[in-house]
Amino acid sequence: MSTNKELTGKVAIITGSSRGIGAAIALKFAHRGADVAINYVSNATAAESVVEQIRALGVRALAIKADVSQEEEVKTMFETVHRDFGRLDIAVSNSGIEHFGDLSEVKGSDIDAIFAVNVKGQYFVAQQAYRFMEDYGRVMLTSSISAVKGVPRHAVYAASKAAVQGMTKCLAMDFGPRNITVNCIAAGGVKTDMYTEMSAKYIPGGDKMSPQQIDEALSKWSPLGRPGEVEDVAGVAALIAGPDSQWLTGQTWQVSGGAYMA
Repeated sequence: MSTNKELTGKVAIITGSSRGIGAAIALKFAHRGADVAINYVSNATAAESVVEQIRALGVRALAIKADVSQEEEVKTMFETVHRDFGRLDIAVSNSGIEHFGDLSEVKGSDIDAIFAVNVKGQYFVAQQAYRFMEDYGRVMLTSSISAVKGVPRHAVYAASKAAVQGMTKCLAMDFGPRNITVNCIAAGGVKTDMYTEMSAKYIPGGDKMSPQQIDEALSKWSPLGRPGEVEDVAGVAALIAGPDSQWLTGQTWQVSGGAYMA
């Protein structure tokens, strides 16, 4: 267990945190002393499991069902956090959906569905964070290496994640007078429960590779010679959430083991 308790007394909400990177961030914050609100859209069992793990660390936790693409649901979620915990200090917008599609087959409805979660949803989270967050807080949005690394059949998703990077810079200006920082995390090649299925689509011929071959191919993207783990991303989120990051805002943090170097 970490002896770093620099988030003690802070309250955090992480959207899309019933599994994967979001769950890892939630647990990292809890280890550092924060009370944490878990958000999910469908898997209540997974969300409650994360809540139980957090409570076992001696801090408060609750799970809230909300679809971030729905403005009123996001509003209600933040109202619940503020009512139950009494404050809000950290908001991590981690919800997102991935998309691959042939150029000639993508429909307007496909684009709308991706942007509803990946762009509108992140804006709604920031909007409610501005409403409820204490001064000197932290807002984190989520982009992806896909925003800067060309991948076939991935244009819609890449565009949605590039939009978030631009949004981050503008929101940093909006939040700045309250000494609230706004930053963006752009992860790449991270091993989650969807890692093998999704990673195969990033690699030419990946659909014919074994999980081990996919792992080996993606490891070559990074000078460090390995794919990322969810804890790698959670560690960066904890750094941004902490008191030593007060002079960092409007930035996109590339968390990809050097697969992309800004």
